[in-house]
Amino acid sequence: MFTMTPTARSVARRVTSHRALSKRSGLRIAVAGSEDAPIQVRAAEGPRADDEVVEREGARLFIGPGTWERLAGRTIDAVTERTGRIQFVLRAR
Repeated sequence: MFTMTPTARSVARRVTSHRALSKRSGLRIAVAGSEDAPIQVRAAEGPRADDEVVEREGARLFIGPGTWERLAGRTIDAVTERTGRIQFVLRAR
């Protein structure tokens, strides 16, 4: 199980409500490649067949296979870099 900060939920809702995306859109959170690879977070039109769909206070997430283990016991947060770019980060609880 993982948690999300209010900031992360707000950013997720904002990103996936963009008019260029469908109403089924969400954030896809998945391991990119080997299990040591970084976790990627991207807006997606909808879940892939092997994703698990999770909703957290209006934030729709598509969790890719093999990703649950990496999220367990963590908190997903969103931080704004000096450049204004928003990045999702995992924090230990």
